[in-house]
Amino acid sequence: MLDHYLKLGDASIEIRYVDGEREFAELALESLNDKLPSLMDTFQIPGAFPAITVVLVPDRNEFDRLVRDLLQVEIEIPSHPARIAQPQRTDMIVLSPSAYAAHSPFSYVPDDFRRLLVHELVHMMEELLTPDMEVSPRWWSEGLAVFLSEQCRYEDGFRQPAVYGVAQDAIPSLSQIEADVTLAYDWGWTIVAFIEAQYGKDMIVRIVKACADGDVLAFLEGDRRMIEKCWQEWLTQCLQIGRRG
Repeated sequence: MLDHYLKLGDASIEIRYVDGEREFAELALESLNDKLPSLMDTFQIPGAFPAITVVLVPDRNEFDRLVRDLLQVEIEIPSHPARIAQPQRTDMIVLSPSAYAAHSPFSYVPDDFRRLLVHELVHMMEELLTPDMEVSPRWWSEGLAVFLSEQCRYEDGFRQPAVYGVAQDAIPSLSQIEADVTLAYDWGWTIVAFIEAQYGKDMIVRIVKACADGDVLAFLEGDRRMIEKCWQEWLTQCLQIGRRG
């Protein structure tokens, strides 16, 4: 299935790419090698992480083919242009930046590409550690990936919806975020940031490793209404929204 792909990397991280894509393969390898140790430390993963394979594909057709046939993930064909990466277990299919102009709405920015790969690596780690990835709420999984990859810190597409919502006094309820895909992507990271700020990094790890039914808020002190009020107040008062520390 990958016979025509070249290889770059080692036993821990392997990048597969087609001829002419080595620049992006080298950047992918460097990015993942750089962040893997710190994320393992964040998630308190002892020893070595299972070997990771990243396949940089040259076009939309190949992306869809490998997501379906290699990852065994159901996908609409052709897939949505905004869909440019898909992890499953320890494999990751990524649309090469060389294909962005023809096959996606995005422009290539090297640092954005780095953070995209880290985002997908966070999903891999959650899948490895969580009792049941199928019940993990979308806002939690995406919020975790956006927060830990720091996309919310550096990329307006992730940061601005929440900044605008706070400025307009239009912070959604937790129920709205749970029920709406767009809100889950736009606001999920703010809840993760709140949990880290108020309960510490260990709480993030505890939820990832122990939440078996999708009820993330059950791990926090207080009832749902109190948690929602505290999150909204914290978010309103957070002058440097999305910045860790």
